[in-house]
Amino acid sequence: MHARAAVELSVGIAIFSIQDVILKWLSGTYPVHEALAIRSLVATPILYVVVRRAGGLRRSDASWRALAGRGALLLVSYGAYYMALAGLPLASAISLWFTAPLFLTALSGPITGERPTRHQWGAVAVGFCGVLLIVRPGGGLFHWSATLPVVAALGYAAAQLFARRIGEGTPAVAMAFHQNLLYGLGAAMIALAVHPFAHDGAGDRSLHFLLRGWVTPSGRDLLLLALCGPIAAAGSTLLSNAYRVGGSAIAPIEYTAMLSGIVWGYVVFGDRPNTVALGGAAVIIASGTYALTRGRSHVPPRRRPDQAPATPQG
Repeated sequence: MHARAAVELSVGIAIFSIQDVILKWLSGTYPVHEALAIRSLVATPILYVVVRRAGGLRRSDASWRALAGRGALLLVSYGAYYMALAGLPLASAISLWFTAPLFLTALSGPITGERPTRHQWGAVAVGFCGVLLIVRPGGGLFHWSATLPVVAALGYAAAQLFARRIGEGTPAVAMAFHQNLLYGLGAAMIALAVHPFAHDGAGDRSLHFLLRGWVTPSGRDLLLLALCGPIAAAGSTLLSNAYRVGGSAIAPIEYTAMLSGIVWGYVVFGDRPNTVALGGAAVIIASGTYALTRGRSHVPPRRRPDQAPATPQG
């Protein structure tokens, strides 16, 4: 394993964990579409500079429809993931998000024509047993928000596989730039759609993170929300460089995000790790690692914008 690539990937994941903390921390005050809009406003100019240095948008071979369609999938994916952060312990949301490699395996046949092996299908089945350990349906601990990170992982996996169909002629930064533009547009459309239902009442945290009306942020909160833009740009640059040098062999390092989630969840939010949920997370990690490394190469499991087409984007 390439040491520099491993370090860059680890640092990039640590940087992205800060964004999760910020969004969870502010989810009780601001709506998710406001957070997306501010992040897009800050990240898009940064990505534009990166795109210009990489040769400009003209290098893209993909149609705007293909880029917009993929961006829409990621908008739904990350909107669902951010809503999950509001309603779930941080470590649980991250654990369920890491079903993405399992969906990548399951969807690779119909989307890219790469047929998973029997061993990989076995890993998928075992991985979803880990999901059941975390959510425990029927055990009194299940909540609808537990489905959100799984929906996010499904949308993310589909978007990543479509990126491979778009082709290598489209630079990752071009995808990320269009994707962030669509985040801003999507955030405005969501705000208009939920405006008639907007309310600030107590209750379901994930639902209120979606339906809450726009709030004028304080100076501190605006700074925190805006910080998500450079976090996305810096973290994605590190991850992109890491995968360019180290390839898919370094992908299992992405699971160190689980450790970050446990630490941040305990220190910032007082979430105490649950033994059964940790066991489910271990099953997901083991099966996901197996699916990533067994046989043909897979798209790595985590997220974020401005990455190579074979790596996660968000």
